[in-house]
Amino acid sequence: MEQPKAARVKDVAKAAGVSVATVSRAFNLPETVSEEARKHVLEVAARLGYRPNPAAKALRLQRTFMVGAIFPTTDHGLYSGMLSSFQARMSQAGYLSALITVGFDNSRIFEPVKQLLDRGVEGLMMVGRIDDHRLLAHLLESRIPVVSTYSHLADAPFPSVGSDNYAATTQMMKHLLGLGHRHFAMLSGPAVGNDRQQARRRAYVEALRAAGIDDEPLIFEDPKGYSLDHATRTMRTLVDAYPEVTAVVCNSDYYGLAALCEAKKLGIDVPGRMSIVGFDDQEFAALVDPALTTISVNSAEMGAEAATILLRALEGQTSPSRQIPANLVIRASSGPAP
Repeated sequence: MEQPKAARVKDVAKAAGVSVATVSRAFNLPETVSEEARKHVLEVAARLGYRPNPAAKALRLQRTFMVGAIFPTTDHGLYSGMLSSFQARMSQAGYLSALITVGFDNSRIFEPVKQLLDRGVEGLMMVGRIDDHRLLAHLLESRIPVVSTYSHLADAPFPSVGSDNYAATTQMMKHLLGLGHRHFAMLSGPAVGNDRQQARRRAYVEALRAAGIDDEPLIFEDPKGYSLDHATRTMRTLVDAYPEVTAVVCNSDYYGLAALCEAKKLGIDVPGRMSIVGFDDQEFAALVDPALTTISVNSAEMGAEAATILLRALEGQTSPSRQIPANLVIRASSGPAP
């Protein structure tokens, strides 16, 4: 049986009683036609089953309509939510998002990002601050639109959408200090090339100093990047070597989850003997027992807003950075110091 021929732009123009140019403008340059004309053309096109060919459009305009999304990993729910909302908004605007993961060290990402640029992406969404000087110089020279997310970066050369990691950790430390805790440990992700961990660690140390706690700050860094094994091993170390610790500040909810599970195995009462807190407020944080005190971060809003700013930049418009609130969520895993 012979398949019916797909509707062409000429068919839409004839049925709508307009020129081919008007149909093209209705799809590609809607601001150049009246709302009434655009609506009429789209209704006729939908009735005929016509869809514009994106490949032909890209070739005609000499554009790729592709953007790059640079993430540390997609293993964590936080990044998955951010990526999903970013892709959805970019797709709605007709852009394809090309994803690459580069780990947590943003000081060594020139080569993988350069590969994306060489393939014609028109803009980039980065997670965190760009600490790779070669990449930064290249982006500034090429003037490609860039937006950073997850961190609010007041002094960066590109707009950012994210939270103030220093202020968020300061909130948490004030909460724990207010509960009477004086002996702390922090479980940290890799800090090299990672502005989020750097800011949280700095806030932790400065909060201890401001509280008059002069002991050497305990920070256990995970060089592999947020492994559950790091949290479980650290908990055993704390019990054996630092029994005075009563508050464990985890720089991710994954650390917090593993720390809670290991505490239960070791017979540690949480929060009676030890308070354990996290960061990001992943969905499971409210479901564990005891429920995890943490910092709430709206990753989906960050991704969607990053896409909006990048789309404006692709149209030649400038946008200011936007700070997304990060709020302390107090649950059952934190309590008064014993």
